[in-house]
This record gives sequence, structure tokens and C-alpha cells, in this order.
Amino acid sequence: MRSAAGEIRTQLTDWGFMAVEVPGIGARVEALTRGFSDACDSAGPRLSDYAYERVPQISSGGTHGFFPYLSEVPRLAAGVADPKEFIHVSGAMIDDRPPGAAAVLRAFPAFGEAATGVFDTAFTLVRLFAEVIHGMLPPHAPPLALSRDAANLRVIRYRDTGGREVLAHEHSGIQLLGLQLPPPGDQGLQYVLHDGTWVEPVIAHTDIVLCNIGRMLATASDGRFRPSTHRVHRPDTRPGYERLSAVLFAYPPHDARQWRITTDGHLTVLDATWADFIADRFAGLGGTPSS
Repeated sequence: MRSAAGEIRTQLTDWGFMAVEVPGIGARVEALTRGFSDACDSAGPRLSDYAYERVPQISSGGTHGFFPYLSEVPRLAAGVADPKEFIHVSGAMIDDRPPGAAAVLRAFPAFGEAATGVFDTAFTLVRLFAEVIHGMLPPHAPPLALSRDAANLRVIRYRDTGGREVLAHEHSGIQLLGLQLPPPGDQGLQYVLHDGTWVEPVIAHTDIVLCNIGRMLATASDGRFRPSTHRVHRPDTRPGYERLSAVLFAYPPHDARQWRITTDGHLTVLDATWADFIADRFAGLGGTPSS
């Protein structure tokens, strides 16, 4: 990662997102998503027993646990829920903080083991991306401190899509950085380049990982970095279509104060925390909060 810093910076400047190859990560993500799909279909124990409202939270910004089917309504969806269910696995959950947070991982041990392994690799990788990006900021910019407790590994299953072409409307993430892991199934993830062109990177069945800029970093850098805008389209119209995917959302500590640094290096530290930033972005969302 460090030796490829120049290439990564060029990717960010030209594309708006970054890509690296991580040997073996594709097989590990496949095991992760397979474990989640099996957990979703389990009648005993049930994932619904570990819905996010029941999982102990680490902070006011935390949304850890299972999110049932049709529980998320994004802003651009005109009140229509995304046809998916998903789970958020945080570093705090993995470490069972607060006590009881890891119950869902213990209830589904195959998924829990796979999630822990993928989380650790992804979090290590996103911290290296943060080092590279920090080198592109003006001098005296605060380090891009990423909290393991607050980071969320989101594992998603789209199903019963009813022939919908758009599975997730175009959006950019709230987080500081996002790490899109290679899907074990098909294509469908599309990005808009800085020139407005939509592209579909070929990452399915590969070991290619993409890194996205979130709105936290776009705001903190005073617009130096634009948030990576992406969407999910359905490439297969046959009945019974399912799509599995996983992404890591990396955040600063929720109780840390927000900051802004201008292109001339002027730094301002605000009274508001990053948890306040998250709460503000959640305001107005329909249904369950979306990262």
C-alpha cells in the first residue's frame, strides 16, 4: 500500500475511488456472505432475535446488529424500501463491548468467525488507505483517526426484488472511508466518475477491493475530496434473483470533535462531535438509518 501510494492518489484524482488487489480476500468474502445467507434462513436461532434495537450499542452513533428485510428506505427511493436485509458487525461487537454485543456472532458461529476475519483484514487495509489520503491533505491536518469500535462491516442480501432494476439508488456514504469488498456473485455495483460518466468496475469473483470517500472526509477536507457516488443495478432479470455483498464503513471515534481544514491549511475544530454529524445525516431518512 505504501509503495503504491502514488498510483492510489492518481486513482482518487482521476476516478473518485481507489482499487487494490488483496490475494485471497474474495474467497473469504464468499464464506462471509454464505454464512450470512445461512443465518438469514435459520429458524432457530433466528436473526430477528438480534435486531439492531436489541443489540447493546457502543455509542450514540452506533447501529450494530441485524436489520430485517425492507427495513431501510433511502432518501432517493421515494418512500420505497430497498429489497434487502443486512447486518452491521462492529469492532465493539467482535470484542463483546458492551457485554452481550457479540451474542449474534456466537449464535451463528460460522458467520461470526468469517465476519471477524474479514473485519480485521478490511480494517487494517482501510487504515493504510487513510495514511495515503492523509498525505494528500494540507500540512497540519489531523490524522485520519479511525475507530475500530465504531467501524461497521455491513453484509447484505438482496432478495425478492420483484424485477426491480435499481436495487440501491445512487448515494454516497456518511462515513470517513468505505471499503467495498468483492462480491461473490455478479456485477451491478456502479460508480460515477468525476466527469459524470457511470462505470461498472469488474470486481465480482476477484480479489479487488475498492475504497470510497465518504461525506465525513469530504466535509473535513473542505471539499478537497468529493464523496464517491455509487449505485447498485440488477444485471439478471430471472425470478429468484439474490445478490450478496459486503462493505466496511470506517468512522472516527464518535465522541471526537469534528474538524475542517481548508486548502491553505487553516484548521478549525468544532464543538460538534462526529456522532452529531451522523445524527444530522440520519435526519429525514425514511425507515431505518442508512450509512
